[in-house]
Amino acid sequence: MSPIRVRLTVAGAAALALTTTFAMTNAHAVTPPRAVTTPHAAPADTTYTAAEVLAGVKKNSTAANQVNTKPHINTMTRAMNVNVYQVASGVYAYTSSMAIDDDGSDPDPDPDHQGDTTWHDSSGKALAAHHVPFYVLGDDCWDRKTPCPHFFYKEHGMSGRQFALMFYKGKVIGSIFGDTQTANNQTTSDNDSRELGEASVKAAQLLGIPSSGTTGGVDNGVTVVMFSGPSWVVNGTNANLNANAQVKVQQALDSLGAAMAGGTPPPNGNVFEAETGTLSAGGTFDSNHAGFTGTGFANTANAVGAYVDIPVTAAAAGTKTLSFRYSDGTTSARPATISVNGAAQGTLNFPTTANWDTWANVSVAVPLKAGANTIRVAGTTAAGDANIDSVTVSP
Repeated sequence: MSPIRVRLTVAGAAALALTTTFAMTNAHAVTPPRAVTTPHAAPADTTYTAAEVLAGVKKNSTAANQVNTKPHINTMTRAMNVNVYQVASGVYAYTSSMAIDDDGSDPDPDPDHQGDTTWHDSSGKALAAHHVPFYVLGDDCWDRKTPCPHFFYKEHGMSGRQFALMFYKGKVIGSIFGDTQTANNQTTSDNDSRELGEASVKAAQLLGIPSSGTTGGVDNGVTVVMFSGPSWVVNGTNANLNANAQVKVQQALDSLGAAMAGGTPPPNGNVFEAETGTLSAGGTFDSNHAGFTGTGFANTANAVGAYVDIPVTAAAAGTKTLSFRYSDGTTSARPATISVNGAAQGTLNFPTTANWDTWANVSVAVPLKAGANTIRVAGTTAAGDANIDSVTVSP
């Protein structure tokens, strides 16, 4: 959990860039966002800059798109004036302070330093605040109501290591959901789960913000844009989570920019990386063989039934072609059962490749529903699966 972070600001602190006066009188609901209007829909392959996306986020941060019905606490200033907005489908933004969280596996001289974080890396170790850029959200619903009058991540398709863009004074970085503010059942901290505005030492360093856990931080002006859903969960270890988050920045800018401009996601939107999924026991997400796309590939355990679950989305229901990019550097093929949303669709053979650095593709037609789907690749032999890099969904 995050340590005590009570910091009072001097009078006249800058007003929040995106905060609007709280004037909602309707019942709590997530209102579909108003799209940024343009004369023509943006082409699918448009590349967006950080400035363009931030301008769209600000434009969509309106009372109509506000998610919370009670304001959050700015962690640094203690003012109750931070709101969260749904700026596009499944994308949530707020602007607040940045207090410095130095918790985790890195040692730190801060007397409030704690050795654990709520969320861990893919190997199960506490995150390292000096190496991993992460942001902090409330641990529970402070109000003990459903739906929560404050933004509560569990109600919005978010989990640990959820990707976010962070903007500050012309800079943008990738970060992940790494730690939480005090829950209601904890009484030892002056903080509570209504707070917004804390992030790790590494996040502050990347944004050019003073990063000391005792004297660092900034009162206002940091915009955090959170992407919900399993395809935006970042996997990796303390050694590579920063790199894995940064490679998603342009993809996130393009995806959000297109959504807010009324266009469609970029063309790689039908490619789903295996490392965004989950593995059965003994599996790892690796990056030790050349030629993979994204940030790595899935390496399941060597066992019958060892699997990787890959989240994919489909614009419409129907029969789609799944093309798996894989490698198998052994002398024997590795067949696997392909399942969609828990229903087996048959066995697909993954023939051998020249070596583990050589990648090939095999395809199968399966029924998908509109929206989110889960594809499971489960080995049928004691060797488990081939190394799975990605799956492409085609009509």
